[in-house]
Amino acid sequence: MIRHEVIIRVKPDVSQETIEDALRETYELLSDLPGVERVRYGVNNAAAYRHAMLVVDLTDEQALHRFGRHPQHARAVRIINHLAESSSVGSFMVRSESR
Repeated sequence: MIRHEVIIRVKPDVSQETIEDALRETYELLSDLPGVERVRYGVNNAAAYRHAMLVVDLTDEQALHRFGRHPQHARAVRIINHLAESSSVGSFMVRSESR
């Protein structure tokens, strides 16, 4: 599984309602794409920090490559960039081990 994570530092002038609406719209755009297993999002509850996060779990590396080229992904990126003062993005191979 590949986990694609986006941490967003939200611009100071963006309302909480706008943040929630944008994250919900992004969720709807991404959740039905081929290879996407799960999409989650959230907003930091601490008043001093204006951050949000988006996490997308994908089946494999091929799904990640298709995901990155999909027009709905491009639209989601534009929505997130509208909110973001800055962002950090990473995609990680997730392995689980039993003990």
